Amino acid sequence: MGIVEVMVVVVVVVVVVVVVVEVMVVVVVVFEAVLIDDLIAALDLEMDGKSKDSSPDPALKETVFLFKSPKESEPDKFAEVLKDAGLSYANIPVLSFRFVNQEDLKFNLSAIHLFSAIIFTSVRAVEAVANLMHEIKDDLSVYKTQSFAVGHTTVEAAKTAGFDPLGADSGNSQALGEFIVKQVSSDDTRPLLYPCSNLHRDTLKDVLTSNGKHLKEIIAYETCPNERLKGALEESIEKQGVPDYVVFFSPSGFQYTMDAIGGSEMHLDRVKIIAIGPTTKKAICDKGYTPFATAEKPDPQSLLRALLQGRKN
Repeated sequence: MGIVEVMVVVVVVVVVVVVVVEVMVVVVVVFEAVLIDDLIAALDLEMDGKSKDSSPDPALKETVFLFKSPKESEPDKFAEVLKDAGLSYANIPVLSFRFVNQEDLKFNLSAIHLFSAIIFTSVRAVEAVANLMHEIKDDLSVYKTQSFAVGHTTVEAAKTAGFDPLGADSGNSQALGEFIVKQVSSDDTRPLLYPCSNLHRDTLKDVLTSNGKHLKEIIAYETCPNERLKGALEESIEKQGVPDYVVFFSPSGFQYTMDAIGGSEMHLDRVKIIAIGPTTKKAICDKGYTPFATAEKPDPQSLLRALLQGRKN
């Protein structure tokens, strides 16, 4: 083989090697591109999942203590929402109730034509009225009277009792009062009947009276600490540990819990406090604590939304 033939063979070999190398480079680039695309898609999916308020990472399995007194006769919607969101929870019965002034309430319900409307700001107030309806001769007139209720839970209770209340989207007494002012004619000078708790605040009354409306307040039930509060709290801590979050639904519930936690392993400055509504938030702040989050309305979705928003902050 001559020198020329040898040089030709060398050139061919070099060309083949170069082509092979280029092909391998292309394969590697394509493979890397596929990996990068898959990674971006995975990251997008993860970020998209995190942006959905209704799907917190179940792997976190954080614990929420609800300081409320659920009715045993029906499902607890707050607990259901937390469970569906992958959170562990415990219900701590914080309040007990006792109906009072039933004769006074019955007398005024029997004279319902003297009132422009009935206002319900709690499920217990609805129950106080519902318990007396079988004793009212003209009960149809009571049911037909315009009624208002704060929040979806109280509205549902009022509907179940036979009323057709307005105000479901008002999450607190301030908002409900402003809503009532717009709904009740200024020409109607009759007072509004307001069955309430012995611990009710003057927020609603202040809003209405400042707009020329008058309330007939009747203390229909008394609120006191639940005798099982301290024991239930200690039992829940023993089973589930100190919670990540504690949720308070009322100023009285917060105060009674403050009185009960002495000596327990739960310290409020070491857990995340969530307040239901501005009134409860104020009560917590007045005691020197800063809520982790505040739910705008007393319903399960608002609670979950506040919890998730607090995480982002």
